[in-house]
Amino acid sequence: MFLLFLTQVLIITTSQGFFLKAANECMKPPVSSNFTNERYYGLWYEIGKIQTAGGAYFEKDCVCTTIDVQPVQGATNGNSTAFNSCRKVTPSGNFLNATGTLTSEKPAGHWQEGFFPLAPKASYTVIYLDDNYAIEYDCSSFLFMTNYCVHLLSRTPTADNTTINKLLTVANNLQLNTQNLPYHQTKQDGCW
Repeated sequence: MFLLFLTQVLIITTSQGFFLKAANECMKPPVSSNFTNERYYGLWYEIGKIQTAGGAYFEKDCVCTTIDVQPVQGATNGNSTAFNSCRKVTPSGNFLNATGTLTSEKPAGHWQEGFFPLAPKASYTVIYLDDNYAIEYDCSSFLFMTNYCVHLLSRTPTADNTTINKLLTVANNLQLNTQNLPYHQTKQDGCW
């Protein structure tokens, strides 16, 4: 009887593990239909984000957040560098920087992003792009944990609520927020 009970518990636990894994895997959204590298290069201000706790480790105290995407000198394969920077807690706080490398671009607008040579890389996809706004989704799964972020980006430090809601609708329609996390506006006031 005990063996039967133990077998049932093992089956239930194993099947639940498969369901959890499937629910927490990285999504594979399509790249923005009008994406070009030239259009994405340059300075972006993060106006807000939806982010898991693990992904927020670097950004948890960030304000004045920017990302500057530049092509790798001499690269013809779309490899780029993403300079992520912010100020800690206040606009006059310590300057923080995390420089990521965007490699293995395929298709255009989808890369693998790495920060350290031996660290797992994140899937990095530009899911929306126009002349003034972009949405970038990055995600990595490692040791049964999935961390993701939906970054709303603007060419200017702020955006109106109508635009923010439009961008969030795009992301929500792709069902990228698998853990139903809240949206957080990035503080840009007093930064520039």
